[in-house]
Amino acid sequence: MEGDLLKGGAHVLSGVLERRAKEDPERFARLSLRFPDDTHPYYFDAVLRSVAEAGVSTETLLEVCRRCHKLPNRPSGRWICHAVEKVADRPLPNELLEIVAWYATEDPNPERELWRTDSGNEQPYYGGDILTAGINSARGRAAEAIAALIFRDAERTPIFSQALEKMVRDPSIGVRSCVASVLTAVLNHDRNLAVELFEWLCNTEDVLLGTREVENFLLYAARTHFDKLKPILERMVDSTDADVAAAGARQACVASLDVEEARPLAEKCLSGTEAQREGAAEVYSANLRTARYRSVCEDALAILFNDESKKVRSAASKCFFRLGEDQLGQYVNVVEAFVRSDAFVAEHGRLIHALEKAAVELPEVSILTCERFLDVVGGDAADIRTRAAGHADDVVQILVRTYNQSRHPKTQARCLDLFDRMAQLGVYGVDRALEQYER
Repeated sequence: MEGDLLKGGAHVLSGVLERRAKEDPERFARLSLRFPDDTHPYYFDAVLRSVAEAGVSTETLLEVCRRCHKLPNRPSGRWICHAVEKVADRPLPNELLEIVAWYATEDPNPERELWRTDSGNEQPYYGGDILTAGINSARGRAAEAIAALIFRDAERTPIFSQALEKMVRDPSIGVRSCVASVLTAVLNHDRNLAVELFEWLCNTEDVLLGTREVENFLLYAARTHFDKLKPILERMVDSTDADVAAAGARQACVASLDVEEARPLAEKCLSGTEAQREGAAEVYSANLRTARYRSVCEDALAILFNDESKKVRSAASKCFFRLGEDQLGQYVNVVEAFVRSDAFVAEHGRLIHALEKAAVELPEVSILTCERFLDVVGGDAADIRTRAAGHADDVVQILVRTYNQSRHPKTQARCLDLFDRMAQLGVYGVDRALEQYER
């Protein structure tokens, strides 16, 4: 009994096998062909993982996958598909592709939606993440492999055509989220086919429409097929699921930047529910730097900076994180709109950080920001328990730099007035800065 305990079970021993197999993958791949059918599946999986990571010839890979595919109950689908995905950039025999297609359509796993199933600690499996649950299932893993295979070679699409018809109707939402990535790959081969299949894919619960892979598909497809996808986008925008509504708003607003017909839906989001407005804010904030979108984004952000929702204002304010050190001066109108807005009260740190790092002279904007900062935070600027105190240190640095760079007496006087205000509040570091200057 003691000896058995020291040997370890199949899980431990398969790990040993995997490590050895990576050292000589061709040899162990050949060895696995002689494993009897009643060998624990862990050992077959270990060899599949080792050949995936260490690499073997295509001929050897086909033999190993064929052997594992013939096992009773076909327990190794996930790792077969993983191994094939790893060599997606090689020319591959159709037999390998057909094996992957079988697991994408016929494997019984998953039998339930684990992402909405209690794991035993009052939390769902995979933290409730739909895509992660899908990827960790056999059919979902196979879908991910097919996506990689088609991305590497779009001419493989016809080989998977029958499988795709079935995959978009998969009973599992988790698996469908993986299938969405396959359809994104199909866009490179046949955009009309991809959109047609996507319409079938979305014929399920709204929650699927909020997944990242569905959004990715819409991002690339809506620019050319907005009319076909408009009903799905409208459904997303109007969803009672806030995550789905936000996703719909994001994609409607992204599409509107290039597609005239999408603009009414984007305008609806800009003045719609909190989720819709937050989705819109994320898009206009992210696209501000793109020259052809700048005017639209500036106008939208000026509205969103004053939104009644803190979440929306925060999303809009992220635009300053995306501006480079030498770009802030190109967006003075946006900066001034932000400084005067409701968003500045809670989100001023983002602009102050950007100004502190700015590589260009911005005297008027800098002083305006510092004045508004003191108006908003008051005595908190001197209270080290608050975030405002940390920002106050940056404000001091901004004022010192602005004073030194300026040759205009009025600008310098405004800087000194602000130093005086901060000194009266007891802001750390101001006295030291003031010692350098005398009126």
